Amino acid sequence: MSENVVKVNLWGKTVGYVSWDKKREQALFQYDDAYIQEGYDIAPFTMPVGSERSKRGLVWYGEKDKLYQGLPTMFADSLPDHWGNALFNAWLRDNHIKRSSINSVDLLSYIGKRAMGALEYEPAKSLGNDSAFDVDVQKLYCFAQEVLSTRENVVLTEERSLLWQDLIKLGTSPGGKRPKVIIAINPETNDVKSGQSFVPDGYIHYILKYDDGLSFPFAKMEYAYYLMAKSCEIEMMPSMLRESGGATHFLTQRFDRQGNKKIHTQTFAAMHPDADSYDDLFILIRKLRLPYSALEQQYLRMVFNVLGRNVDDHSKNFSFCMNEHGIWSLSPAYDITYAIDNDAPGYINHHSLFVNGKNDDITKNDLLEVAKRNDINDPQKLIDQVNAALDEFPAIANDLDISKDVIAMVRKELLSATI
Repeated sequence: MSENVVKVNLWGKTVGYVSWDKKREQALFQYDDAYIQEGYDIAPFTMPVGSERSKRGLVWYGEKDKLYQGLPTMFADSLPDHWGNALFNAWLRDNHIKRSSINSVDLLSYIGKRAMGALEYEPAKSLGNDSAFDVDVQKLYCFAQEVLSTRENVVLTEERSLLWQDLIKLGTSPGGKRPKVIIAINPETNDVKSGQSFVPDGYIHYILKYDDGLSFPFAKMEYAYYLMAKSCEIEMMPSMLRESGGATHFLTQRFDRQGNKKIHTQTFAAMHPDADSYDDLFILIRKLRLPYSALEQQYLRMVFNVLGRNVDDHSKNFSFCMNEHGIWSLSPAYDITYAIDNDAPGYINHHSLFVNGKNDDITKNDLLEVAKRNDINDPQKLIDQVNAALDEFPAIANDLDISKDVIAMVRKELLSATI
């Protein structure tokens, strides 16, 4: 099943070639000679184009850490995460393909041109017609629930085979734990099409996060946090709620698409694999020579995560974008929501990134120390902005018809975190 070599493309240019070394159980990557001469530095801290290693045509080895699955970190961003992996494994099962026969380079071939960001992989495994097609959001999700909840193979009728193709194409490229699909919406007609390829004029690319039918209102909560984040001037893509089949789903525009143009994107995890703190994030912003506004913007996000109890602030939840002129920028914020699990052990509710060397019981002094080290002007003003936005939670949640019990629970957590 394994491909000997997969070519990596970016904006019509060949970047290089990635292959799988069975003995090492990791991937090998080599830049194309022409790209070294004229290409942008798309992985400046992990596989720099201008390094002696790249210029001499030597290979770059993949990372064996579970997060990267043996791939160089830049390409690991293209792999499916928890939800996408669950779908892909079920699809392999129902198509009688052994998961053990698929390595990470094979996975890139299945992703093909559907990856988040702008990297594309060929040869791509065919999953049927790649042109934009109409999407029945609720029907697709009901099918996903069915195939993921059964241990037995689903009966692959012609209709179900088509649904499988659609679900794999739309649901295996975005990362994260929540069930989600890539779609495009025409705001004038409200029509929904697949968003894994070029879409007709008038359509906007979105990520749709499904309401999973559990007792906690994940979609409405994420939208409430979106409104509060915007209120304190955190930069986010336009987002909305959408009703379908009696459920409420959260949608957010993709920042890695401008129309049908793809934006090269790398997560913090890909650019700095050893990072474990917000200070590391600020250091990376300075290394990329981003303007002061990026530092201040990231400080706002850190404070909001701390005071808003978004402890799921791991390194894949921060990203950087590079345009076709080679200019880097901090991506809009994403995956900002209430992330406390009251039924989980206490250590689960600790922050993923350290704040002043701490991932719990973070104080105002910790926030101010981080500000001091990173030359943040008037951090108290920024802290006050966040607190004022979080004070809006009860009114926003009530308008969204979130239950009073949930409002009280979250408000208690927010009050306990207020600094």
